[in-house]
Amino acid sequence: MIQATDCPEVVDEAGGVLEKVEERWHELPPELLVQILALVDHRTVVVATGVCSSWRQSISTGIHELSFSWCGRSVSKLVQSVAPHFLSLQSCNLRRCMYLVDPAIEAIGAHWHDLRTLDLSSGTRLTDASLYDLARGCTLLEKLDLSGCVGITEAGLVVLAECCKNLRHLNLCGCDNAGSDTALVALAQHCRSLQSLNLGWCEHITDIGVTALVIGCSDLRVLDLCGCHLITDQSVIVLSEKCHCLRVLGLHCCRNITDAAMYSLVTNSKWRTQSHLRRNGVNKPGAKSLNNSSRNNYGASHRSYTRSSTGSCSSSGSTCSTDASRLPALSKGGFDTLLGEAGGHGLVSLNLSGCTALSARAVQAVCDAFPELHTCPERTSLIISGCLNLTSVHCICVVEARRERSSRAALKAAQAFNLRNRH
Repeated sequence: MIQATDCPEVVDEAGGVLEKVEERWHELPPELLVQILALVDHRTVVVATGVCSSWRQSISTGIHELSFSWCGRSVSKLVQSVAPHFLSLQSCNLRRCMYLVDPAIEAIGAHWHDLRTLDLSSGTRLTDASLYDLARGCTLLEKLDLSGCVGITEAGLVVLAECCKNLRHLNLCGCDNAGSDTALVALAQHCRSLQSLNLGWCEHITDIGVTALVIGCSDLRVLDLCGCHLITDQSVIVLSEKCHCLRVLGLHCCRNITDAAMYSLVTNSKWRTQSHLRRNGVNKPGAKSLNNSSRNNYGASHRSYTRSSTGSCSSSGSTCSTDASRLPALSKGGFDTLLGEAGGHGLVSLNLSGCTALSARAVQAVCDAFPELHTCPERTSLIISGCLNLTSVHCICVVEARRERSSRAALKAAQAFNLRNRH
């Protein structure tokens, strides 16, 4: 039994132990603390800023990535309170934070000047004030997701483009009030390094804006125009002529797109295919070839396009209605590699679903021209759903599968015939 007189001694001993433990925590090297925090969830990292001043200092200089997607209604207040403690942050995820409001972005612009990546998707309460704050304080931004931010407008996006000239990936899906020809002109003038742009369901965009964008941002690799029903063949033709590194194109529900656009993709791909093979010093057996008769007259329906007997299959993806950068058939690393390839050649994803004005002959020509477009279920990257007139379009995988089945059936028939003759 512990006597009453023993209690002060026990308390003293406990106090001494706690003091020693506290000293050990203070002696923890900042590099080790950062490595430890890299192994825990982002919520724990935020909580760790309240432990002591030395921890806050280590976190301020050592933590470069943070997510607040776990936070609910208090997300804005939390961002405002901890923003001064993460001065070296380069990547922040605020995806689907529906209670996020402008003061939180104001705090981000005031403290996170090294920010390169920011996801604000589904920030329905954000307005142009947020874009102005980002333009003032986060000029190094390279990747910005604004999809679903319905409160932003063309004016805010123009200011952002003028200040954030390093933008390479921008998602404006669903931002109908911001996605306009004027905004595209601003991006073309100031963000010439742009590689990926999602303009899905920005219904006011026309050929004027797309043409200006393509001329100014010729390094585009991914462009999603799904739901931009005002664009015509002119947009696709200028894309095929100017954007030689184009890899992903979304044209879902662009009903003004006709065969002329498809033949422009085919015609302008031919000389790039040949120059690409020459640069590599080989004539790849997997490359699909075109007849010489397809060089001119985009709309000539009588032309035939030939496919080589062997095909080259690689990972591919398709645009989706919310984010062209999230390709279902491409891993995250695969997509980053796709965008990082300076010499990337040929379409790997094309969404033509709902383009009812297209003929099977024209789309088949595109499929023949780009060996990484597939209609087979295993690696679908040529999306033609909703177009009954395109059901006859097939990639090399389907053709070879049919040929293999026919060969097997013929072999079985021959074996059965020989067996009957023996008897």
